[in-house]
Amino acid sequence: MKKVYKFKAGVWLWPGVGAWHFINVPEKVSEEIRLKYGKGMIKVKSSVKDATWDTSLFPHKKSKGYLLCIKSSVRKKVGIYENDIIGISFSVV
Repeated sequence: MKKVYKFKAGVWLWPGVGAWHFINVPEKVSEEIRLKYGKGMIKVKSSVKDATWDTSLFPHKKSKGYLLCIKSSVRKKVGIYENDIIGISFSVV
């Protein structure tokens, strides 16, 4: 059975064109994933509220952790906006 990572995090908007919304994966979770799966992009299945989607964790040099993108369709479906604190879960695929 795959491990499910669950946590709460704040949604933030990537500066620049595109309106990409992200959350930072907590440091402890990022460290565990890096040790287990490597330092590059990691494919995951994510869930928030009643929405599930496939995405990737992106390495983030500034925080030395990972970022998780929240797709526009998911944000619109469940009403997620910049600065919201959300409960999210994901598992590595």
